[in-house]
Amino acid sequence: MQAGTRRLSGAETAIAVVAAVLVLVFAVMVAMRVSGPGGQAPAAASGSQETTATSTAPEEPATAGEDLSGVSFDFAAPSGNIACSIDAERALCGIADFSYADSIPSAVVAACEGSVGHFLQVSAEGAELVCDTSGQQLQIDTSGLPTLGYGQERTAQGFTCTSSETGMSCAHDDAGYSFAVRRAAYDLS
Repeated sequence: MQAGTRRLSGAETAIAVVAAVLVLVFAVMVAMRVSGPGGQAPAAASGSQETTATSTAPEEPATAGEDLSGVSFDFAAPSGNIACSIDAERALCGIADFSYADSIPSAVVAACEGSVGHFLQVSAEGAELVCDTSGQQLQIDTSGLPTLGYGQERTAQGFTCTSSETGMSCAHDDAGYSFAVRRAAYDLS
């Protein structure tokens, strides 16, 4: 036989086939990991800035709703557009003016017998938009309400809310669920 024309033995062929299959499986797994859920590249990997509502957690339609007209806020963002409260069950923020209404999933809007978009909450079960059945336009009265300055955070009852120049974010410290909200967008994770 001439050099380079030797045939592979059965064992060598089997090893080559197994190696090729493993390389193919690895390539598919890497492609799935890079593309993220739903086949879309994660914002961080693509380098794009978030400009509309996004969610990294499955977004369920808002619950039947609750009357939030009597909500008592604990602190507000310096802008006065966002105010939040923290209790043993949840961190809840209200936003008076926002421009992301068209980005709220239609299933969430349809499931709400009130208005959705002005309130977000995080609990041990997850983060979500809250359906407000009060029928009232949210007005945030910041008089006498402590301001959570940009770069500051408030931690209470297992929740942490952080104020920044781009909005407010709140997280359940143990479960890791969170939301972020600003005039142009919201994010649930």
